[in-house]
Amino acid sequence: MMNNILIIEDESIIRNALTTLLERNNFEVTGVDSVEQAITHNLQQYHLIISDVRLPGAPGIEVIAHAAPTPVIIMTSFSGVESAVEAMRMGAVDYISKPFNHDEMLMVIERVLQNQQERKSRDALKKDISEIYPVDEIVGKSEGMMQMFQRINKVAPTDSTVLIIGQSGTGKELVARALHAKSRRSNAPFVTFSCASVSKDAMELELFGVNRRSSDENGRRCLIDEAEGGTLFLDEIGELPLSAQGRLLQLLQSGEHESSGKNNIRIIAATHQDLRKLVQEEAFRSDLYFRLRVIEITPPALCERGDDLTLLALFLLKKSCRQLNIQPLKISKESFEAIRRYRWPGNVRELANAMERAALLCEGDTITPELLSIDHNIGTGQSEQEIGEKLSLEEYFRSFVLQHQDQMTETELAKRLGISRKALWMRRQRFGIPRKK
Repeated sequence: MMNNILIIEDESIIRNALTTLLERNNFEVTGVDSVEQAITHNLQQYHLIISDVRLPGAPGIEVIAHAAPTPVIIMTSFSGVESAVEAMRMGAVDYISKPFNHDEMLMVIERVLQNQQERKSRDALKKDISEIYPVDEIVGKSEGMMQMFQRINKVAPTDSTVLIIGQSGTGKELVARALHAKSRRSNAPFVTFSCASVSKDAMELELFGVNRRSSDENGRRCLIDEAEGGTLFLDEIGELPLSAQGRLLQLLQSGEHESSGKNNIRIIAATHQDLRKLVQEEAFRSDLYFRLRVIEITPPALCERGDDLTLLALFLLKKSCRQLNIQPLKISKESFEAIRRYRWPGNVRELANAMERAALLCEGDTITPELLSIDHNIGTGQSEQEIGEKLSLEEYFRSFVLQHQDQMTETELAKRLGISRKALWMRRQRFGIPRKK
């Protein structure tokens, strides 16, 4: 279906020239000469509206309020920068200066329409989820998931500190985001910090800043201040050094941040470690542990979720197809059986990576077991974190080939990767992995 564009321009020469340009590029075009004439149309029927700023009667920017959610591009003269800024402030998605060249106009239109399509895809996906599942972005109907949903809905409106404990890849950050989204703080910042992502020396400065100041010598605000009024999510809390644990405990006890003298934040922490064991080993403060676990939520491992595997596989494949902008794909019966047999030590993250990889490699309309590349021999030799880490297509290809090329022929490697031998050879060349002789 062609994109339908409305042009609002009182100079007939410009309006006709723009109409001709767009029609030659497979757009359906309607032209009017004023905002008053434009609003007699159903503006929501158009994919895009292009309007001049200076028009007889009402100025062009007034169409923005009538057009929503249809995007509006404003045309203005080189001297009309202030008008363009005002248009953007009122909700125009972009502006273009007159006189414009054809390539520039087409580039702006293409960018706006692509962004609009991506937004619609995200909204459609979110609508699909919200209609089926009680917590946005968290998919599941198993007993363990329903119990977790009930706890999220009960705890979210409060300011209670929450500790989320679960294996890597089970969606602990999604749980934290759901708690924030359903709280009275939902319009305030949600700030995430992985305690395993920075050195122990830099961690305190990142989190708490410098004493009696809310920013360091470079003017950067600490995360406690950035989260003011909202939620601070501390992932991998077990990696927090003891000195930082003391400052976090002081924050939770006193209700004040030493750098700014205020604290209106909610703390949510998460870990895949056994904090009780760390307490026994004196690697984690017992008083902080009990302060954090006012409420405890444990997302179930994927292997404990029964029929959720089927729901998740379908959902994640649909999501991958939308993100990759490819046609919808199906999952074969044999693939479903392979998915159900596998233990998924990397949990939802591993399943999501498998579906994205399969969608990228699929050359037909159906996901086959070969595309999933499930290794049923994987046991506990690899850590959950190693298996669950997101691999790019290049990283996955490199890892798989190097691991299996001594035991497999080129034909077998290509079959397991779901590609042809020629494609395997080309990717070896591209990624610098020569064939062993």
